[in-house]
Amino acid sequence: GMDGIIVEEFANADGLDLQSIGAEYGNILKDVQRVSESLQQGGAKELTVRAEGGGIVVRKINEEYFLALLLSPEAGLGLGRFKARVAANRLEKEF
Repeated sequence: GMDGIIVEEFANADGLDLQSIGAEYGNILKDVQRVSESLQQGGAKELTVRAEGGGIVVRKINEEYFLALLLSPEAGLGLGRFKARVAANRLEKEF
C-alpha cells in the first residue's frame, strides 16, 4: 500500500528487507506525486532508480497501491519497466 505496508511479496533472493524497501520507496513515490502535481504535470505513475547494487521500478497500481520490482545490476531496466507496467495493469483490475 501507499503507506509502505506489504500486501503480497515474492522474492527469489535472501536478505532483502522488503518492508523497508516498500516503506522508503512508498514515501519517495508520494513525494514525487506531490511535486508532479504542483508542477501541473498530473499524477506520477512510475519511479525508476538505477543504483550500483541494482535497480527498482515502482509503478502505481491505483491511488492506494503500488508495485515494486527490484532488479539485479545486470538486469535490463527497460524490460523491467515493461514488465512492471503490464503487471500493474493486470493488478489494477483486482483492486
